Amino acid sequence: MTSVLALLAGLTAAQTIGPAGFYDLCTAQQAECQPVVQTQSLTFNDVSRINRQVNKDIRPQPEPAGTDVWTIGPRDGDCEDYAMTKRHDLIAAGLGSDRARVAVGVAKGGQLHAILVVSFGPNFYILDNLTDELLPAEKSDVRIASIQSPENPRVWLKAPGSENAAEPPVFMAQVDVLPPR
Repeated sequence: MTSVLALLAGLTAAQTIGPAGFYDLCTAQQAECQPVVQTQSLTFNDVSRINRQVNKDIRPQPEPAGTDVWTIGPRDGDCEDYAMTKRHDLIAAGLGSDRARVAVGVAKGGQLHAILVVSFGPNFYILDNLTDELLPAEKSDVRIASIQSPENPRVWLKAPGSENAAEPPVFMAQVDVLPPR
């Protein structure tokens, strides 16, 4: 098993603190951060349709430097707003929270970026606001630094090597325009 799949499966990662904006969202909308059991089986096409719809519904708008506000269903937003909206919509359609997890990492150029990771059995796909295509995790360009735990969405797991520049990246997704943190 590669380090990418081990991380996504939650097998080799230590706990870490998630993004501040995520916890602010959890305080305001507690239901968004609770484990949810799957109630419907969604097909790859169902997930792809929701990904495309959210990408269409939200206009890209970077946050001002020094801010980290996570929202669901905004008119304008940045990468984490897309990821949280996709997660919300997929869970509302019946997917379990263990199968739709937000991840944050570093994109090409060193910018922070949030994506949604969706699992179909042993396969993991990246839902990114920069493409309507569902990318297999191995083909993404973002170095994942942390991801929500499959057991508890409030718990974040740290990617092996995410704090050591000498170690190879876990994996990389497409670049989003985000302010440096």
